[in-house]
Amino acid sequence: MKYKVILMASLLAAFASCTEKGLDDEGTQTTPAAPKIEFSINEEAFSVDVDSAVVFKADIVEGTNVKTVWTVDDEKVAGTPSVTWRFTKIGVSKVHFEAANDLGKVTKDYTVTVNGIPLVVTFSEDSYTVDAVVGTPIEVAVTVTGGDKGTVHEWKLDNNVISTETTVFYTFKEEEIGAHTLEYKGVNIDGMSASRSWTVNVKDMPLEVTFSPAEAEISAMEGDEVSFSTTILHGATGATYSWKVDGTEKGTESSFKYTCSAQGTFAISATVTNSEGEKAEKSWTLTVTEKTEKKLLFDDFESTALGESSYYIGNNVGGVSILQVVENPYKTSTNPSDKVLVDKGSMMTNTSSGYFKFKINTFPDATTEVPNRSAYTKIRVKIYIGETGFTPLLQEDNKSTKSTPSIINGIEFNTSSPTLDAWNAAIKTNDWNVFVYDFTSAKYSADVNNLSQTNQVQFRVFVDFNNNGKAGKDVYFDDIEFVE
Repeated sequence: MKYKVILMASLLAAFASCTEKGLDDEGTQTTPAAPKIEFSINEEAFSVDVDSAVVFKADIVEGTNVKTVWTVDDEKVAGTPSVTWRFTKIGVSKVHFEAANDLGKVTKDYTVTVNGIPLVVTFSEDSYTVDAVVGTPIEVAVTVTGGDKGTVHEWKLDNNVISTETTVFYTFKEEEIGAHTLEYKGVNIDGMSASRSWTVNVKDMPLEVTFSPAEAEISAMEGDEVSFSTTILHGATGATYSWKVDGTEKGTESSFKYTCSAQGTFAISATVTNSEGEKAEKSWTLTVTEKTEKKLLFDDFESTALGESSYYIGNNVGGVSILQVVENPYKTSTNPSDKVLVDKGSMMTNTSSGYFKFKINTFPDATTEVPNRSAYTKIRVKIYIGETGFTPLLQEDNKSTKSTPSIINGIEFNTSSPTLDAWNAAIKTNDWNVFVYDFTSAKYSADVNNLSQTNQVQFRVFVDFNNNGKAGKDVYFDDIEFVE
């Protein structure tokens, strides 16, 4: 009996010991206790990349009837001891944990810095300096190697946006020669950026020049003026010019005129140099020969049938033309021609009306057509002057201005202020005279200075310096020529 009492006491003592610890027969806590927690993350502050998932784990090692809650930025996200949370917002997030029962509470706070994913890029141009040429596009490209989430690209040239693509192309103009700043900036959706800048040095295109004349061998006559010129197509910046004749500097402009004052062979050269030190050169061999007159015979009257001609117009008196081709009644060494043109002034009573016209533009020699006529500025004609004292005047087509010859028998004659004495001193009476009428002289209008600018001229042959009502006389013409 005593044994049974002792055994029961031992069992009660053992049960009392277990009850004091709050454990059941399987070792599970049954006695109420405040929560005790072990955390998988002990750091209270750490950082992660955006869109990263973090596992927050809280192990309850003591406590009964423990309730848990997790909040992120004051918003409940879980009621379980553990939670996996993905941070999608860049910045600082506050994570709070709380475990509680009737006997106590455990809390844990985390400060999580959420970083954007860095934007990582590479560029096709490693150097910070880019050389460019006018007219040739530059090309610079960016390649995103990390953090490419909705990346926006922007290229600026001198602070002006020129592209929003991954590659920029730009062609510089001549007026943009010099230094420029090219900038790139890329920003992804997380606000992470990458940038780079370059200095672009723009140069002109290589020097390219055309020279005139294009031929290397040229010729001229003594007294001529020969023109040379340069045209810079590209690379004109800071251009300077050097013209040399037989190695001696003669000009520093873009063009050059050389007066052929002597016969011979001359070496003409041109050198164009720009600010880059580039050069373009051209040389010519100029051969200067003795001056020869350029002339074109309009009519010598040897075969002209004026009755059928369309390029002479003269007055008719009593139905008879005052113009006739006749045998030369005054053959001399100056004019031994067989046939000449007579203007029968003897049929005229008005001493100022004996005239005839000849139409240059209808002359049946194609060499007198425009533009060839522009080369000729003078008309030369042989005129037989008797003893009348009459002055053959030349008048432009539809112009009132008339002029005396500028050269009479090789002697210069003042057309601006002609005098009877000078006239009488120059002409040969009862002989053939050679007259040269110059359209570039002051007596003619400014808009007519060569034979391409007028279609006909007229001779007024019965006007004299004194005009004392003298009767008309026959006047003879021959060998009408155009002279350069």
